[in-house]
Amino acid sequence: MTPDISLLRVFHAVMEERNVTAAAARLGQSQSTVSAALSRLRDAMGDELFLRARYGVEPTEKAMEIAPDIAAGLERLEQAFRAAEPFDPSRTTRRFRLLLGPYAEIVLVPRLAAAFAAEAPLAALEVTPIGPDLDARHLAGRHFDLAIGRFDMPPDELVVSDLFHDGFRCIVAPEAVSPLGTLDKTLYESLPHVVIAPPGKWRTGLHKRMDAVGLRRRTAVIVSHFLSAPPVVARLGGIATVPARVAAMTAEPYGLRNLAVPVDLGGFPSQIAWHPRLRRDPGHIWLRRLIEAIATEFAGDIR
Repeated sequence: MTPDISLLRVFHAVMEERNVTAAAARLGQSQSTVSAALSRLRDAMGDELFLRARYGVEPTEKAMEIAPDIAAGLERLEQAFRAAEPFDPSRTTRRFRLLLGPYAEIVLVPRLAAAFAAEAPLAALEVTPIGPDLDARHLAGRHFDLAIGRFDMPPDELVVSDLFHDGFRCIVAPEAVSPLGTLDKTLYESLPHVVIAPPGKWRTGLHKRMDAVGLRRRTAVIVSHFLSAPPVVARLGGIATVPARVAAMTAEPYGLRNLAVPVDLGGFPSQIAWHPRLRRDPGHIWLRRLIEAIATEFAGDIR
C-alpha cells in the first residue's frame, strides 16, 4: 500500500472517536466520504479494521497493531509543518477550541475573549462544555487544544497543572439578612437554598466539604448552571453558595448581598489539561501563556 495521508488521518480520527459520524465531524468531511476512505483502507490492508458496535465501532486486532505507528507518524508530520510556519498572533486565522467546565467558562472566557480581540483579532475562539468527565481522546486528537476545569483523576497521558484557585461566598437576597446583620450558621441553615448541580464533580465536592464541617442547607431549588442561581435567589428571597468570583460577578447586578460563608469551606483549584504532542506548537504555546497571564491576574481579585 502506498501511504495516503488523507486515509491515515481518517483512520486516526475513527480510531480515537470510535464513531464514524464523530470522526467525520472532526475532519470536516461528510460521513459518506469517511466511509469510502475506510473502505479503501480495508481493501488495502486486507482487514476489516473497524467493526460495528453498539454506540459506534470497535477496532480489530490489526487496527490496534498499526494505530500507534500511524498516530506517531501523523504527529511528526504535524510538528514539522507547525515548526516550518512562523506563528504571528496578530495575523493568524487559526480556530482555537477549548473544553471548559461551567465555572471556568463564566470567569475565564470574558477576559480571554478580550485578550483575543487585542492580540489575535483574526483568530477564532470556540468553547465547548467539558461534560462530567475529561476524555483524553478529545485532547489526543486535533479537535480540542486544551481543557480547563476540575479533574479529580485526570488521564495519565495528559499534562495537567493547577491554573488558579477560588474560594466560596454566599449570594443572599437582601430581605433575608438585616442590613447590619451577619450571616451566621443558624441563619444560613434556615434560609431556602438554591443549589447548583452542574456536570462534573463540583456539587459532590461541595457536599463533602459541608459534611466535613457540619454545615447544612435547606434545599429549595436545584439548578444546573451558576448563572441560573442569582435570579432564582432574588425571586426566592433565599441564598446560594457559589465560587467567590461568581458571587463578585453576579451579586450586584441582581441586587443581592455578597457575604462570607459562616463556616470556612476552604478553596478549590481550576486546572488546565493538554496533550504533550502540542508542547512545541507555537500557537498552542501562545495560547497557554495567554491563559496563564489571565490566571495571574486572578490572584488578587477574590473578595
